[in-house]
Amino acid sequence: MKPEWSLLPLSLFLAVSVAQEDAELSKEELAATLFGVEASDIADSPLPGVYEVAVGPDVGYITSDGRYLFQGDLYDLSTNENVTETRRERRRVNVLAGVDVADMIIFSPEPEDVKYTVTIFTDIDCGYCRQFHSEIAKVNELGIEVRYLFYPRTGPDTDSWSKAEKVWCSGVDARNGALTLAKLGGPIPDQTCDNSLVNDHYELGELVGVRGTPSVFSASGVRLGGYLPPDELLQRLEQESSE
Repeated sequence: MKPEWSLLPLSLFLAVSVAQEDAELSKEELAATLFGVEASDIADSPLPGVYEVAVGPDVGYITSDGRYLFQGDLYDLSTNENVTETRRERRRVNVLAGVDVADMIIFSPEPEDVKYTVTIFTDIDCGYCRQFHSEIAKVNELGIEVRYLFYPRTGPDTDSWSKAEKVWCSGVDARNGALTLAKLGGPIPDQTCDNSLVNDHYELGELVGVRGTPSVFSASGVRLGGYLPPDELLQRLEQESSE
């Protein structure tokens, strides 16, 4: 599972050659001037003379002559909709849906009792991550399935990263217990396996814009925020569902 190339930083995004000034270009011609972008990544935007460029969950805008590229949130003031964030949410759904459930650590109620599913980037040593996990039974009782992905905030070659690798290497039948034990500060069996999945999760977190942990996403790609008590998490999911 390797994430798609990110739109950022812009300095890497621009090709050496730029489009001819003031000439309106087709999507195919524009794609040829942008590194890592296909014509299918370019779409019309609500702004005349401006295209939307989306790679993974990242969304930017480029003028039709290929001269100006910019990023930022575009709002429709008639509806107060953040048009850019809506697009990001749709893109995140595709990115997160590409993760095999076998590559996650899942805490779930019985299948018939699942009402909502959330994907959470977690750090074993993060205080709020530990607080949330201490309430995982209550979260499940409310009908919420939690799909964990690793995001050790301190990065590679650190103690938190090593703990995540050990949890993953504890084996498919022991990972849930190992994660719970690790979040309680307990010892983790030191076993060897292909632990590259921790790096894959971390890169995926970077791609979807994780900046802190826990980072909670709904099944529809909405970023719900960080730590939420079980009842508040349910309320947020119900509100989103009704909208």
